[in-house]
Amino acid sequence: MHMDIQVEKLHQVFIGRHPILDRRQATVGYELLFHPGPQEGAVAGMPKRAAADVVCKAFAELGLSSALVSRQVFINVDADFLLDDSVELLPPQQVVLELDSGETFASPLLQRCRELKTRGYAFCLHWSGEADGEFSTLLDMLSYAKIDADAAMPATYKALAARLRSNGGRMIAAKVETTESMQQCANLGFDFFQGTYFAKPVVIAGRKLDPSTQGLIRIISLLGDEEVDFARIEAAFKGEPALLANLLRLTNSVGVGGQLSSRITSIRNAIAVVGQRQLLRWLQLLLFHRPGTPAGCNPLLQLAALRGRLMELAAEIVHPSRRDLQDLAFITGLMSLMPAALGLPMTEILGQIAVAPDARRALSRREGELGRLLELVERYDENDIDGTADMLNRIGDRLVLNDLGSLLADAIAWVQQLSADGE
Repeated sequence: MHMDIQVEKLHQVFIGRHPILDRRQATVGYELLFHPGPQEGAVAGMPKRAAADVVCKAFAELGLSSALVSRQVFINVDADFLLDDSVELLPPQQVVLELDSGETFASPLLQRCRELKTRGYAFCLHWSGEADGEFSTLLDMLSYAKIDADAAMPATYKALAARLRSNGGRMIAAKVETTESMQQCANLGFDFFQGTYFAKPVVIAGRKLDPSTQGLIRIISLLGDEEVDFARIEAAFKGEPALLANLLRLTNSVGVGGQLSSRITSIRNAIAVVGQRQLLRWLQLLLFHRPGTPAGCNPLLQLAALRGRLMELAAEIVHPSRRDLQDLAFITGLMSLMPAALGLPMTEILGQIAVAPDARRALSRREGELGRLLELVERYDENDIDGTADMLNRIGDRLVLNDLGSLLADAIAWVQQLSADGE
């Protein structure tokens, strides 16, 4: 009976996420949000976060530790959470326990924090408002302090940074929504940044794409045509020597062509070895690439790849026999963030890149099966619990809330490998 209750509770857990970036814009960790999913008959006073035993069970069963290997995982906790013995099932070398400054830090809680610190757990305190002397006892135990990017931030940073850094602590700027805000936080001296600033499209009227991006879009469009003209694709690749060199290097790498008896030197053979589907994915990901920047230092590329993979995995569950729809789901998720990558409105992008009608409807009007899946992952990316639940209801009963947590773990692991391959 106990196990049945736990499984049911796990099915109702919403797992959200916020990436945490360093000064190079590499993803160093995630804040994971574990909330009870929407429930019928919910009443005021229900817990805002999942209980410790449920979080630990989800963390273990979904494989989040291995999916987020080498990444720090920040988990919001309160006194009840910390005082539960289950918290010690979380891996101390990876998990950072994040407390809110609104918490009442009575003696039992402080003693528990000291105990967990001796067991190897790190702590972060999320400050709201201005810093004062109330937390002086806790400061020596902190590895991180998080401050919201608002009017009080500079004064709070000044009051906390020196004390925290004397103990080797790091400062995190939260709710960073614009590149200007991120630069302000960097100038102040913050070590890490959390917010959506890197995914906001900056559209400039009359903007012209650089020639290499135009060439890349030309090849993507040719590959996306219903009837692929390989002669035109070959000609387009010959006009982009750097792209052609990368294609041949990719084809002759150990991972792709290492088992071939001879090296690939022709474009047509290279496309045949890589496969049209994989080549199209590779080229689309290149649209998010910044020259000279490793994949692991490009948060927008990682978010786009994660969204595409998450949509593809969701499509596999909802439409298991539709391989064509699964491929289009990846492309649709990826392309939904191209306005941020290219600084162009979606209408202009769709005017330059050939995509299937179903993907075009999804990207422009959020219509059809792909449109519903795209809207689902957008609500999920925004950590919108009610919006996510509403989209799950519209999609049908093949996909449930708990599936999203499992798919998220799989998608993150895939993106981590993609980043490692791109280093």
